[in-house]
Amino acid sequence: MSNNTICNCCNSLFADLDVPIKCDGCALLFHPKCSGLSASELKCLGLKNRLLKFFCSDCEKGLKELPELKSLLNKLLVEVENLKSNLGNNSNLSNEFIINEINERNKRAKNVIFYNIQESNSNQTGERLSYDNKQVNSTIASILVDTDNLPTPLKVIRLGRYQPGKLRPIKAIFESDSIVFDIIRNKNKLTRSNPPSTIYISTDRTPYQRDYMKSLKEELMTRTKNGESGLTIKFIKGTPKIVIVNTASNTQNNSQNFR
Repeated sequence: MSNNTICNCCNSLFADLDVPIKCDGCALLFHPKCSGLSASELKCLGLKNRLLKFFCSDCEKGLKELPELKSLLNKLLVEVENLKSNLGNNSNLSNEFIINEINERNKRAKNVIFYNIQESNSNQTGERLSYDNKQVNSTIASILVDTDNLPTPLKVIRLGRYQPGKLRPIKAIFESDSIVFDIIRNKNKLTRSNPPSTIYISTDRTPYQRDYMKSLKEELMTRTKNGESGLTIKFIKGTPKIVIVNTASNTQNNSQNFR
């Protein structure tokens, strides 16, 4: 072993008689004592036709994260197909737009927007922030009643400049998009409460998503005025579409989902 070769764990040089252990993932070298392997495992690694593989801690971590990465990749592929479907034959919108749109959606995936939450009358920034946190946490508690450990936002932000008499939306940032999914899935409990809450919740949509939703609502209004009945907006594989529902109650529930 060359005297200028070092162990990737302890950063010490290998001695002339040292037999380094090579990671089967990244091919970096380690002292046997730094590998964390037992004596029998080290012997197995020395066999000519060995079946045992050695992965360093970084590669082990990467292997554990692989299922999560696969799930994220599948989600991105679905979003790409949905965007392509929505854009249709519009040649003015490029692949660069699609990539930027997906990146923007991923940035917003951990955010929830709360509307119609009263603002504090305090002039102190800290007191106003504390008030907003309490209101958001109270709203979450009212819809996730069966959850043992209620999620709390990492940060809450009022959107826009303060104007007397106008309630600014609150953006709440959470630790993961799975928390956002649980909140959005249960948000209709607000309208089913007694009395119904005036607060409503939505995902943090990109400008393109907001424009697309606006155009759908306008189309829905036009078609309804023209005599079509039983129409509502519903998400299908992550994309909002106008669909026909069977009952008035379903229409009301589905319409509330996508404000």
